[in-house]
Amino acid sequence: MLEVTVCANDRDRYPAWVDPDETHEEGWVKPYFTLETAQRIAEQTQADVAEHGHGAHDSVHVFDGGTENGQPRAVVTVICWMNIAKHGTAAATDIVLPRRLVDEHPDADPGDPGTPVWPIGGFDWCWYAIGPDGIHPQIPFQPGT
Repeated sequence: MLEVTVCANDRDRYPAWVDPDETHEEGWVKPYFTLETAQRIAEQTQADVAEHGHGAHDSVHVFDGGTENGQPRAVVTVICWMNIAKHGTAAATDIVLPRRLVDEHPDADPGDPGTPVWPIGGFDWCWYAIGPDGIHPQIPFQPGT
């Protein structure tokens, strides 16, 4: 996994982790976010829904359950409000399952389960990595440049 900055709307940029093997044929990336960044995305998407209405935006919700054994215990959901009328509430709501970001450094603790990161939006949100200049989108994603 590589650490990058991603954007899906030309406005909001977030730190994320991407797997170079998980890219869309049109160049989008599938970003994974820490709990803190997931909370920032939740705040922004809920503000967007409040400003523009439920028919214009998906919203992210983070239910923070504290920690257990030093690891965050949280549930992250994404609601696609536009799909509720056509597909029903269950089909319009995704519980986002975390992946573990494991430190692969030789000196890393082998017993460390890794940091949970959540793939919010996936390819549906058309996330793109910001290029090395910090300004322009990198479509398609080009790791190492």
